[in-house]
Amino acid sequence: MLTLFGVFSLALAGGCTGGIVTKITPGIPTEIDGVPFSVSQTSRGLTVRNFETGRTDPALLLSYAGRAAETVSGCPLTHITKETGVNTYYATVACPTA
Repeated sequence: MLTLFGVFSLALAGGCTGGIVTKITPGIPTEIDGVPFSVSQTSRGLTVRNFETGRTDPALLLSYAGRAAETVSGCPLTHITKETGVNTYYATVACPTA
């Protein structure tokens, strides 16, 4: 018998590789070369989250996170940092003024 915890665990496991978690996480879901991200506006600029399970090179994930920020915002990336220990990135973009 599958418990609620079991169902949630399966959803997270599938989401970690398939992007389901990005659809229930606050923000706008997007994919860069098949890697799912969720991008949201926060006090730190754009917060970009990825739920990768360690299959992709961290430097490549950083690059993809920057592209995710650009894709969602429509503006060029000016700066991006990664939070230690988790796949959360903080991006700054430069949007043209009207």
